[in-house]
Amino acid sequence: MNTPSTMDDGNDVLDAQNDAQKYRERKTRMGIAIGTFLLIGLLWALYWFFVSRYHEETENAYVAGSMVVVNAQTVGTVEAILAEENQVVKAGDVLVKLSPTDAQVALAQASAQLANATRQIQNTFNTVGVARAQMAQANSAVKTAQDAVNRRAALVRTGAVSKEEYDQALNTLTQALAAQKTTMEQYKTAGAQVAGTTVQNHPAIEAAKAAFRSAYINNKRLEVLAPTDGVIAKRNVQVGQQISQGVPLMSIVAANQLWVEANFKETQLENLRVGQPVELTSDVFGSSVKFKGIVQGIGIGTGSAFSVLPAQNATGNWIKIVQRIPVRIQLDAAELKAHPLRVGMSMIANVNTRNRDGAVLGTVAGSENLSNLATNVYGQDEDEANREAEKIINANLH
Repeated sequence: MNTPSTMDDGNDVLDAQNDAQKYRERKTRMGIAIGTFLLIGLLWALYWFFVSRYHEETENAYVAGSMVVVNAQTVGTVEAILAEENQVVKAGDVLVKLSPTDAQVALAQASAQLANATRQIQNTFNTVGVARAQMAQANSAVKTAQDAVNRRAALVRTGAVSKEEYDQALNTLTQALAAQKTTMEQYKTAGAQVAGTTVQNHPAIEAAKAAFRSAYINNKRLEVLAPTDGVIAKRNVQVGQQISQGVPLMSIVAANQLWVEANFKETQLENLRVGQPVELTSDVFGSSVKFKGIVQGIGIGTGSAFSVLPAQNATGNWIKIVQRIPVRIQLDAAELKAHPLRVGMSMIANVNTRNRDGAVLGTVAGSENLSNLATNVYGQDEDEANREAEKIINANLH
């Protein structure tokens, strides 16, 4: 029969065994936890060493684009507006029409002045031709009179010719020389007005032609054209509005020529280089759509460096804050066409900095693919003006 002391000893043994078991379990769990933390730390260290340290990311990134402001190029009253906000337009499309009355009157006057100048200069050239012919006749008359005097000079000494006949020959020569001098002066005067020129390039014609071109171009500019392809972003003009030259009428955004302005902290710039690949996501499409980009250029200064108000407090002391540098990222045109973005949209930019051979400043990657905007819309007006001026000149030559 077990005594109470024996039962107590058995319970103590069981408690000791349970405590030992619990200790071992705690030790095992602690070992697993420590091992798990060490494994996680090792995996993170490996991830950082092989992946994370080659990436710089920012959420301070926005879609940017060229905002082309369409200005009035001449004075007039708005007669019609042919484009509204959010409308897609092509280069050369008519956006606004101005009243043509005044410009058409000025064009008619310039056309008449060019025609009149052409006729006057043509007559001047004709006068030069007449003077040249008269001078040739005068030279011939002088030669004839001189020959007559020379013949009579020898005969008058022998008495074969009378003194009166000789004096008459001398008088004829004197008159011929006077006429020759007058004709020469007339030829020089007429020739000086056209020397070294033709009818087409005479200064008077060029002046009248320039006035005509100006009037013609002003008349053509009554139709305000879209300088580039894009989408109307903002319209500031109304029908009946009197506008002057240089007044902004509306803006056009080239929707297929957008880029991203990513603002990186100055502490993130050490490994950023031009030409590095960038992966971008937008709030509108989410992580399901990844845009591919390339670092085009890194800003030369922070935003505060170019701000009107410097970063200082009320006492005038400078405030130490982490600055951000704008980095321009080129987008792929095909991806933009498939998933259109809008100016000002938020983006997340992740730059792969593994390749660090690119330039830090002064070079832009893919300069041959930059979205530099150019237009030949306005040059066409000048070509047309030159052709019309030549038609007027040729029509008045005779």
